[in-house]
Amino acid sequence: MSDLRAALAEALGPLYRIEREVRPVGEYRLFVATQSETSFELLIKVLPAALSLGINDLQFERAVLLLAEQLKHLNLVRPRGAGRAGSFVYHTRSFVPGTTLRAWIGNNGPVPLSRTVEILRGVLNGLAHAHAAGIAHGELKAENVLVGDEGVLVADTGIAGALGRPASPRNDMAAVQSLAREMLTGKKPTIGEEPLERSRALPLWLTEWMRSRWTDAGRALAGMRPPPPSSSQSSQLFA
Repeated sequence: MSDLRAALAEALGPLYRIEREVRPVGEYRLFVATQSETSFELLIKVLPAALSLGINDLQFERAVLLLAEQLKHLNLVRPRGAGRAGSFVYHTRSFVPGTTLRAWIGNNGPVPLSRTVEILRGVLNGLAHAHAAGIAHGELKAENVLVGDEGVLVADTGIAGALGRPASPRNDMAAVQSLAREMLTGKKPTIGEEPLERSRALPLWLTEWMRSRWTDAGRALAGMRPPPPSSSQSSQLFA
């Protein structure tokens, strides 16, 4: 067993057993642990060493536990806890079978239009719940959108804020535009790309629909505004 796995096993205690390491996300290493009595699977996301150094463990753990209390929505993966394993800080959530949106696009290319709308609906509904609780995602990207048998789920909501990174609903809306463009084109966002460039790449009716799901306070509206009548192809998506 590696030093990190041993440290995680010690931090989690005897109730959990580290089963395997799964594909990393950037610099973050991911492990799956199983609860001995219930077979519940826990995903452990380990922060890079450089980032772990500057974190107040107690404050971060309290912030993550508060997120767990506030984020209860069918399109959000609730955080479960956080801690330190040796020199590394980690946070946990339920392990969700399936794949990330980024991996799906990498394997299959652009997402069909009807499926894009379906995924955006789930993402926006989850963000609406978070924003209503005063929580911005802060790091929305295709790696944090999970697609599988349980539907569309957004992971790591609010973790950026818990780590002390500024975030707002406006940031999330710009990220949704990037997400929509990536799904429709199959291309990852370009670093430094302006929001106007992102929106120009989208059909006007889709941009207006996404905005209609947002209030000035960053909350999604309860109903959907249908696309313009002239858009015969898109009207079928909102039936």
